[in-house]
Amino acid sequence: MPFLIDGHNLIGALPDLDLDDLDDEARLVERLQRLAWRTGRRITVVFDRGAPGGMATSFSRGGVTVRFAPAGVSADELIIRQIRAERNPRGLIVVSSDRAVQEAARRQGASVWSAAQFRAYMERELGEGKRATEEAEEKPGVNEAELEQWLRLFQGKGGVRE
Repeated sequence: MPFLIDGHNLIGALPDLDLDDLDDEARLVERLQRLAWRTGRRITVVFDRGAPGGMATSFSRGGVTVRFAPAGVSADELIIRQIRAERNPRGLIVVSSDRAVQEAARRQGASVWSAAQFRAYMERELGEGKRATEEAEEKPGVNEAELEQWLRLFQGKGGVRE
C-alpha cells in the first residue's frame, strides 16, 4: 500500500526534526527515501510551502514523490484532492493528524495513520527510534576537547587566560 503523507505533520512528530529548520523538508525526504528503498512502498509527501506549487522534481526520487501546495492552497486541501482522485483509495494509507484529512480519507475508504503512528512504523523499519530520540535530547554545548582547543587558540590574544 502506498503512503500519502502530510509532511509538516510528520516533521512535528519527529524528535530530531524541527519545523523552524530551513532543511526540515529535505531531511524528512531523505529519511522517507531510505524507508521507500527498504520497504518497497511508494510514498508521496505533501508540504504547505516551499518550491512553487506542484511536484518538486529535485526532491522526488527513490520511490518518493514530493509535492508543495501552490499559493492559496493548503497541503491538507491538496491531500484531500489527491485522495478523491485516487483510483483505488482503499489501497492507500493517509498519514495526517488533521481531522479533516482523516475524515476525507475514511470517507473514501483509505486507511488512516496519525503522524505518531507513522513515526513508530518508520522507526521500526529503519531501526532508528532510540538513536533519533537520543540525538534530539542531546544538549548542545562544548565538550572538554573543544574547550581546550578554544583556550589554546585565545591564550595570549586578548581572549581567555588562566
